Amino acid sequence: MKLILIYWKIIQSTLATENYDSILKETSNWISTNDLHKKIGTDKAQMIESCKTLLAMGYLKTNPKQSKLFYRKDDKAQSEFDFTMLMDAFEMNQKTELHNLSQLSSVMRNDGKGLRQKCLDVLEHVNEEVKRANMVKAKLDYQKKSSLVSAGIADERIKKLDAYIEKIMNAVASKNKDDVTVKAIQTYFKQHEMKLEEFKI
Repeated sequence: MKLILIYWKIIQSTLATENYDSILKETSNWISTNDLHKKIGTDKAQMIESCKTLLAMGYLKTNPKQSKLFYRKDDKAQSEFDFTMLMDAFEMNQKTELHNLSQLSSVMRNDGKGLRQKCLDVLEHVNEEVKRANMVKAKLDYQKKSSLVSAGIADERIKKLDAYIEKIMNAVASKNKDDVTVKAIQTYFKQHEMKLEEFKI
């Protein structure tokens, strides 16, 4: 349980996924935290939290033998233990978002011209969680095609991730089914580069 909480805290600590691509682009070879920060130029604390999340998701590895912390992109498949810990952390976050969704008494503003701020806050969290799950799926698909992981293991893990994504997105979709609300939610996810057809909204 302690390890699950560690994974959960790491993944929960970083909402923004915007700098993931920048980090992965600069970590083809070993690179120190300071050098990585110089190349990316973003807030250092946020970058470090993003690196921790990418580590938990199996996208990065570190070299603990060095006096400084170095990062490098990791193409190897996660062990079953690490993947299980990751899914447990995802599911803990999902429980939080499902609870937050259930607490929304109203999705739309009183004037009916947009989503309430509380709803937007929840959707932001949901959006980031789904993005992270899709990143893990993308890596598994790459590993499967590159024979870095067996098709059976990759397909089984992708199936679990699909179920995870479908559960939270169905909860969002079922919150309110009137046309105005559905359109507002669709607009939000379109603006945040979500492929709505995948999530059946």
